[in-house]
Amino acid sequence: MDLGVRWTRAFGDLTVDLAYYLEDEGHWDGASRDSARYSYDPVKWSSGVSSDGTVTDYGENGFEEKHQVNLRLIYSTGSIGDIGMSFQYGGLEGTGVDDSGASHLAVSAHAVTPLRDFSLHSQISYYNYDITDDTPWGTGDLIPMGAFDFAWPVASEAWIPAVSLRYNGINAADISWLDGVTPYVEWSSIMNKKGDLNSSSLWTFGTMWYWGSLYIYTELGLSDGNYFVGGEGDDYSSIYGVNDFGASGNNEWQKRFNVNVGYYFTLYE
Repeated sequence: MDLGVRWTRAFGDLTVDLAYYLEDEGHWDGASRDSARYSYDPVKWSSGVSSDGTVTDYGENGFEEKHQVNLRLIYSTGSIGDIGMSFQYGGLEGTGVDDSGASHLAVSAHAVTPLRDFSLHSQISYYNYDITDDTPWGTGDLIPMGAFDFAWPVASEAWIPAVSLRYNGINAADISWLDGVTPYVEWSSIMNKKGDLNSSSLWTFGTMWYWGSLYIYTELGLSDGNYFVGGEGDDYSSIYGVNDFGASGNNEWQKRFNVNVGYYFTLYE
């Protein structure tokens, strides 16, 4: 949860969201240098990378997001669905690395389209972490990013197409303990724009179950570049030995079964 403020207003069928974030959510209780967090961010870590890709011990280094601005526009067309665009820009503060002129930028176009009992969610995004090539990890084509108490270099610039197809036609009215169930299939790919590293794709086959404010997601994920999926054969002594976001070193398909439970509530009204 980043520290900031958000303004939202509807102008007829157009909804505008504008936000400013002073900094990212920061590091909580964990064993990593800066990655004990839920949201995925540029982080500091304690490793370097030699010219042959070998990961070595190093002093604290990396980047943190600062002074980020977000804008989102969504226009509702009624029966055709919603279309929108998003923009993000902010600074990067470096530790153990030159941060002169360092910044991050992301733009996106997205749509939600109803198709009888289905809904199609589509998005195309571009992001760029504009950093120096003189880094402890040996390149500006990668940037250390982390979450869930783990950090690793990922592609610093990429396109991300994403599609999600959801089925909304299941009637749960006769099931007293279930308000709704939504099966879905999703695909996305991080298409690396720099260097000669591989792109990374992710397929997700899942179902959302919900009772009031309780939501449970059961999913099977398949990916050739996601270190939270699988891990068999990964060699963390080299950046070329790990399936990673937009920089999949061994380029092997892995799988993961995931269960995610969330409960939503209001603290104050």
